[in-house]
Amino acid sequence: MKRILTTAFVSLAASVLIGSCGLTESDPADPNDPVGGNTELEDTEPGARHSAYPELGDWLPDEMTPRDSIIIKSRNNGVVVVDFNVTFDTAFTLRLDTLLGTTILPVDAKKSLIDTYLAQYGATLDTTNKDRMIIHAEPKFRVSSEGIQDFVASKGDESKPFTIIKYNMNVGDSWSFTRSDGVKITRKVVYHSTDDDYEVIFWRLKVFKTEQVQENDPLLSKIIWVTNHKYGLVGVHIFDKAGKEIPITIAPPSL
Repeated sequence: MKRILTTAFVSLAASVLIGSCGLTESDPADPNDPVGGNTELEDTEPGARHSAYPELGDWLPDEMTPRDSIIIKSRNNGVVVVDFNVTFDTAFTLRLDTLLGTTILPVDAKKSLIDTYLAQYGATLDTTNKDRMIIHAEPKFRVSSEGIQDFVASKGDESKPFTIIKYNMNVGDSWSFTRSDGVKITRKVVYHSTDDDYEVIFWRLKVFKTEQVQENDPLLSKIIWVTNHKYGLVGVHIFDKAGKEIPITIAPPSL
């Protein structure tokens, strides 16, 4: 297996939400109310390194795949900061251009698209070395035994969490978050398995699947977050406008 990420833009959100364990009996009125529970989790200890394994098919040779570095930088009362880096070269960007159907766009339009996604995830792009370009971000999340929430949508404002999953949720539960720029993001629980049916490396786990739809997203139709009550985020499935799916397995160090 290779420790890699699939795209420079969309995988930022795919690789930063890290494990949690246990169930909760609470039933808050607002799905975005802060999660409680145990926050001293093995997979969120500072220094813990996580892995992402995209199923790329044959669209990108191994030598062109971007390399990832996903390390827990800090943890404070359940708020986790992740030091995230993805390294890639021009060969990757050319193939990505084809995959996403953006080859016909003018250079200025492509630059605007890149800037939009970088700003959305609070990331920076270093293109000094074309053979080793780096996207860097340090997003924050709240991770506990009761669920996972992000502070990406709120630009790091810890008073405004956006829930990925709470482990007492039911299929059909939905909630939303409106960003400061007016863009609305909606999430909905669309699946909860009763058997160990989701493959993560050599294991199979019971999972929740949370569907995310964002207004006016220029490239993606939806994202599916796959979570397990013990290990947290274990997968992200990204769908482009044409319906092409890019599944990414997330492997926590404790698995």
